Amino acid sequence: MRTDGFEDAGREGSGFGLCDRYVLRICLGSYAVCLVFLIGLLILMDLLLSFDTYAKNLAALPSSLGRQGFFLVLAYYFFNLPFFFLSIAPYVTVTSAMFAIGRLMGANEIVPMLFTGRSLTRILRPLFLVVLANIAVMFWAREYLLPSFLPLKDDYQAMLRDGEVDRVVRDKVVRLGGGETIFFDRYRVRSRRMEGLEMHVSRGKGRSLVRADAADYREDGPLGAGWYLEGGRRSIPGTDLLEDLRFHPLGGLDPNRLRKELKERREVLDLTYSDLLVLVREKPEVPEYVLALHGNLTFPLANLLLVLLALPFALRFERGSKLERIAFALVVCGAYLVTDLIFRNLGAQGTIHPVIAAWFPTILFGSLGIVLFDGVRT
Repeated sequence: MRTDGFEDAGREGSGFGLCDRYVLRICLGSYAVCLVFLIGLLILMDLLLSFDTYAKNLAALPSSLGRQGFFLVLAYYFFNLPFFFLSIAPYVTVTSAMFAIGRLMGANEIVPMLFTGRSLTRILRPLFLVVLANIAVMFWAREYLLPSFLPLKDDYQAMLRDGEVDRVVRDKVVRLGGGETIFFDRYRVRSRRMEGLEMHVSRGKGRSLVRADAADYREDGPLGAGWYLEGGRRSIPGTDLLEDLRFHPLGGLDPNRLRKELKERREVLDLTYSDLLVLVREKPEVPEYVLALHGNLTFPLANLLLVLLALPFALRFERGSKLERIAFALVVCGAYLVTDLIFRNLGAQGTIHPVIAAWFPTILFGSLGIVLFDGVRT
């Protein structure tokens, strides 16, 4: 039984002492290994499943790009890293916590810490600091990191998965706030060009219509940043007259916002909290947006929730099979994930309110986790 470095643990008070640094190093090491392993596994599985698609689409690209196939794939997965991280971070946290506690328990290092008079919560403080840091990084990454990675991820995805250098979105309707609705036949994402454009504006009893053969977005145009129209015409409300139009802001719809508006409802997890707040405010009747906003708030909390659920099974000082304890922990964590998935589907279908669907599993299993952790026998 190791006791070196722990004989003064009881005299360290509330500061961050030698014992805390030792536990923190183990937790950070386990977290780094689990993060690299799980993200690497995701990339490998995705690459194996998509290899034929990538090969076919790279052959369809211009030769100058096709010869850079390896670097295109590498860049695509690099710009996907924040999205991979946000999708698996809680699972990385709970897995690394189980490994870290398993290492401490296997070396019989927690018992000497308890003998010095420390509580179990105090011993595990470095672990909970890692959990809270991971929660903070998830919130930060979604709000501030995704906006810079999303356009590049989408561009490389268009080349590898669709074989398009300039991705084309066809036959879409975009509804903005204030009674503005935009239709277009085609939108070239990289070129920022709409073709076959119509914009309907309804305010009170007044209705107007803007049509254009094409519209290009320019940031340094002669009339400022906005959409410059080809064959643009606008109807004058209350008359049959049309006026020629060269420039129109299209309701403040810039390419960045248009890219987000064009995300399918299943892709709203790629959006930031600010983006989702705008969508919820403008389209409160769409349950997927409300569910995505609140789901992106509750999912980072799963870092703490899953750790509280799993630790009581790892922190068993009685004799027993380690595999049995891990199996029980996986069952409890799996029950949370299945319940969360069921409620999200019910919320997306409108069967229950999306806010309840997002928060109920977190509150239920969070309460259970607190009870289980508080009942750990030391």
